[in-house]
Amino acid sequence: MARHRTGQGQIWHPFARASRGLCILVLACVGPNAANAQDQPAAKRYQQTVPVLARYPDLDLKLETPALANGRTAYTTHTELETFIAGLTAAPAAAAHLTRLMLGTTPGGRTLPVLLMSKEGVTTPEALVRLRRPIVWLIGQQHGDEPAGGEAMLALARAVSDGELTPLLDRISIVVVPRANPDGAAADQRENAAGLDINRDHGLLTQPETRMLHGLVQQAPPAMVIDAHEFTVGRRWVEKLGGLQAVDLMVLSSTHPMTPEPVKRLSESVFQPALQKAIAGYGITSFVYHTTSGRTGDHSISVGGSAPGIARNAFGLMGAVTFLLETRGVGIGFDSYQRRVGTHYIAARALLQTAAQNAAQLATMAADVRALDAAATRDIVLSHTIAKTMTALPLVEPLTGADRTATVAMDDTRSVTGTEVRARPAGYIIPSNRVGAIRDQLELLGGTICKLTRTTTMAIERYDIQERFFVDRRAINPQRSLRVRIVAANETIAAGSSFIAVEQPAGARIALALEPDAPGSLSAENLINDSDTSVVAIKRVPRQTMTPAIVERLECGRDMSNVRLSD
Repeated sequence: MARHRTGQGQIWHPFARASRGLCILVLACVGPNAANAQDQPAAKRYQQTVPVLARYPDLDLKLETPALANGRTAYTTHTELETFIAGLTAAPAAAAHLTRLMLGTTPGGRTLPVLLMSKEGVTTPEALVRLRRPIVWLIGQQHGDEPAGGEAMLALARAVSDGELTPLLDRISIVVVPRANPDGAAADQRENAAGLDINRDHGLLTQPETRMLHGLVQQAPPAMVIDAHEFTVGRRWVEKLGGLQAVDLMVLSSTHPMTPEPVKRLSESVFQPALQKAIAGYGITSFVYHTTSGRTGDHSISVGGSAPGIARNAFGLMGAVTFLLETRGVGIGFDSYQRRVGTHYIAARALLQTAAQNAAQLATMAADVRALDAAATRDIVLSHTIAKTMTALPLVEPLTGADRTATVAMDDTRSVTGTEVRARPAGYIIPSNRVGAIRDQLELLGGTICKLTRTTTMAIERYDIQERFFVDRRAINPQRSLRVRIVAANETIAAGSSFIAVEQPAGARIALALEPDAPGSLSAENLINDSDTSVVAIKRVPRQTMTPAIVERLECGRDMSNVRLSD
């Protein structure tokens, strides 16, 4: 990974050229001198009544961030964010524990700052790993119009570097991404400058923001991730159910059907109770995170989603305990902003404290899950059913502020059953003329790419395409876009073809990316250019194919000590 220093701090930008190039493909990139939409009141806000607003007073909590200054009615600008971070690094006490990195520059010309926090104040992700403490990632504002989580990241950075949370660094290390979508924040829009939702891109990794982020993830893998968002208060909830969302906080962990059971157990038995206890002490109300479609006649709700490209699912698949924290904020402007930021702070603080108290267990769990992944014992889940239940949704009457409930049908992604599974192969073969299109993604997923040094005839399994379907990439529960038939064959594989083993710590995510009929795969999104063919370019390599003679013909570009190629 290339690195150089500037006056703004270290630059960690493994795919700088690719990231800058993506702006050329965008219909309208947000320029560095564009007006900051966060400084201007939005034209359309849901106007809450006085009785409703009275339900959400400020919390008894002092937080010092730009947007929480007395009399302030505008969100923190990008310049103010940079100035705040620079102030932390300039303070001797804070600087002893904090290093500022710049992952690179967005298509809109804005920096993407990241903070490394450790007891020793190490300056590189490699040094952070060498401390052998579990690393907790805090990610704010993936959606640009959800600012409270990003604001809370600034308050947490201050508290960890020189405040009430500094003692936590005896047990854990922390990576803070205050604003993962700077261009979206500047435009006060959910998406990035390309108009894409980066919280659907943690599997495909097509966007500069997610590429930069996961470049650092590979250097400092998380044992836990806290992803801070906000949810819609009115709009379709009023239209469909006649009420506003009532709770302060919605919470959800990884719900992909391949999420390892140890990750789920630790989340549910240790972290969830600590979180609920902490917020109850401040009178903060909570419910499981859920959403609903934009269709007026559809009154059902869904608990989050199972898509592998959603951050909490992607990190869960990596073996990290993940928490999505969403506060009551989208569509209501600056209303109750201190309460929203404070709710994020209190919830994240509780999770950080619990991580420190259970540091050994957290580290052991993450290591065990990655070792299990490398053993390739978990099948690939290609489709699944989601449990359907009826639930009472807590709402607020829009005029009077009174409590009300609506009983709705709920798709509960916390309870899923695999309906079609496929055993993992030893790995996958990709032709030399196709691997370049997805090399960055495979490396950012943690994959080790080997090259076949001699033309070889081997037993493989090819994918014949039977049918194609349109799939909305924005969907939280995506369906497969291809139906394939697997055909066993002996084929001559040309020298120079790439081999990607599944038996490595990133095996689950690699399999989901390369099985063409898995939801959200690289083939399904046509990133490997299969759209005009009847056969997928990728080939499966059965385990029995990987004989010592085949293994000897592989040349791998990096350390293979954690990769098993054959029994």
